[in-house]
Amino acid sequence: MKYTYILLLNLFASFSFGQQVMSLEKALSIGLENNFGIQIADKFIQIAENNNTWARAGKTPTVDLNGVFNNNLTTDNNPASFLQGTFYNGSLGATINANWVLYNGGRIKLNKDQLDLAVSQEKLNKSSDINLLFRTIYQQYYEVVFQQEQLAVLNQVLSLSQDRLAYETTKKEFGSSNAYNLLQFESAVLADTNAIVSQEQRVEVAKRNLNNTLDIDGYESHNYSDRLSINPEEIDIDKLKQVLSEENYTLKSLEMIATLNQLNTGIAKAANKPTVSVSGSVGFAENGFKFFADDPNTGDPFPFLWSNRITGGVNANLSWNLYDGGVRNDNIQSAKMQEEIDQLTILEAKAELNNQLDILIDNYYNQVALLQLTDRQIRITQQNLNITEERFKAGQLTSLDYRNVQNQYLNAAYSKVGAIYSLLITKSEIDFIVGIFGQ
Repeated sequence: MKYTYILLLNLFASFSFGQQVMSLEKALSIGLENNFGIQIADKFIQIAENNNTWARAGKTPTVDLNGVFNNNLTTDNNPASFLQGTFYNGSLGATINANWVLYNGGRIKLNKDQLDLAVSQEKLNKSSDINLLFRTIYQQYYEVVFQQEQLAVLNQVLSLSQDRLAYETTKKEFGSSNAYNLLQFESAVLADTNAIVSQEQRVEVAKRNLNNTLDIDGYESHNYSDRLSINPEEIDIDKLKQVLSEENYTLKSLEMIATLNQLNTGIAKAANKPTVSVSGSVGFAENGFKFFADDPNTGDPFPFLWSNRITGGVNANLSWNLYDGGVRNDNIQSAKMQEEIDQLTILEAKAELNNQLDILIDNYYNQVALLQLTDRQIRITQQNLNITEERFKAGQLTSLDYRNVQNQYLNAAYSKVGAIYSLLITKSEIDFIVGIFGQ
């Protein structure tokens, strides 16, 4: 879905020469690059991809190398023993054992599917994080612009108050005004100035909140040249709900969990099937023997005797659990019921999300109507302010009357700015629930 927001530049002049301009696109780019959560999500994807191998699924054979070095010194004084006396027996050998599962009911393929799904899950988590991050940046960015719009309105009102104060001061010099009227306009200028100081603080807080989300080191005061403006669009509810059913990250996560549980059902069924494997081994051992005595025939010491042994073998194994008291069948039934629960959970979530979307769309259209009312209201208050100014200069109204009309204009301008901001935020909530920000 394409955004229809119109971004009008150059509302505020740069605060200092060479100050960097912060646009929405730039904020989104910085946030995507700097956000630690996204960087962590990338690492989790790498881990899942590293684990996604057929070897981890159990398809490849396993080979073990075992070594042994034994030394035994024995003194046997048993009269019934064939060999009496002290003797040494030692061996040094190695064995290579290999095992390969040829068939285990299809569990190897199911294990690989689970590993594939783990990679997809991590990628989905990243996209979901981006969707949430972009919504946060979007709303915080326009919070800054919103606060600056309010500041601009206050500056406009202050300018009017200053003009009226200068005008009243000139009248007093010519004796056509009095100290009371002058005091009223001075009070209005002070009140407007105080409101501006407070509003400037709100602008700075909004900027700092955005900088914190963007993980910008230190504090950088950028120039936000955009202003609040929007072209209300006609929303195709059916099309939007179709997009929601396909792109919403809550539904995607639930569907992925349902797929995982379907694999678990397959694994439970595979337990009813036999396992066939082959194994083989080859070994070599060098043995040494020494009897610490003299040969009675020659009188010489017995020599150190060496011998060796080579072994090898190949085996085939079949394992099939024919009966376990019904545990496997119970596991299969439980897995199938979990699949049914998953589908009900998806339907429930979809109904809730559609209801939330309906509420947001209704709210959107209500705010469009409110924006149209504020447009009319601000035109009326502007005309009223012009007429009041003329009547005030003609001496037909008091300074308090003029201030009341000025406050009406201020409130109308605030209402319009607030209506545009609320409309932008509501549109961002619609895009977020549908899943557009993560695309």
